[in-house]
Amino acid sequence: MYQLTAASRFQQENRQLPESVLTETIMTMVSHASVRQYKPDPVPEEALEAILTAARSASTSSNLQMYSIIVVRDPEHREQLAQLSGDQDHIRQAPLFLVFVADLHRLEVVCQRQGYPLGDRYMEMFIQAVVDTALAAQNAAVAAESLGLGICYIGAIRNRPLEVAQLLKLPPRTLALVGMTVGYPERPAKIKPRLPAEVTVHMEEYSDAALEEGLAAYDNIMAETGIYKNREVPVDGQPGVTRLYGWCEHSARRMAKPHPTRREIKRTLEQLGWEFD
Repeated sequence: MYQLTAASRFQQENRQLPESVLTETIMTMVSHASVRQYKPDPVPEEALEAILTAARSASTSSNLQMYSIIVVRDPEHREQLAQLSGDQDHIRQAPLFLVFVADLHRLEVVCQRQGYPLGDRYMEMFIQAVVDTALAAQNAAVAAESLGLGICYIGAIRNRPLEVAQLLKLPPRTLALVGMTVGYPERPAKIKPRLPAEVTVHMEEYSDAALEEGLAAYDNIMAETGIYKNREVPVDGQPGVTRLYGWCEHSARRMAKPHPTRREIKRTLEQLGWEFD
């Protein structure tokens, strides 16, 4: 049974592991929780430098390093980004906002500098840039949390990518892939349960054998957290009867229709200079 107030995911899932594998790095990672309330205290310069260096130390395909990181601290700048990201108040509140940018522009400049055409510029390079950028962002997240800071990923930075690109003066063949609020938490954040390992981890080959049992268990776990409080699902033909509103219902509703601001993302990316043919 999950302990919903546990200090780490090992405790939450009642997993007992020897201390020899419970390193500080692993404990930082399994204690992750998104933070949306921050103290006004600034992030020290030395902490920011450590976070950025950790981000730049992430693995990168062919050492092409297809990402850039934009550091945003100016309150007015953060206000504009908050509005462009669905009016998310924690972007305004956090003293530091990092924008992780998938970046093919720099390699185009390198090719021109060396007298070569940018021949490899299609779908695979977009995928590589996205992976490189995501790896750098996750390194930054772990580094920040190891320093006692809290973070929250902001995927909504992609809600209005053309306007974000204009605001940040992004060159062609780039994309603001994800944002990250960084600061000292106002209060401890709650660790959200994850899908059971039996659902997301497969041995040797993919299998749905444990899927139904795992989904049912996770629905109950998530319902117990109270995150879906006061939401009900009526049972057809049975007035007054409802069924469990859990992760499956919530996620299915989310996936039942396209995202309202991102369904044209391919066309937008092409406007930003990316090519996919």
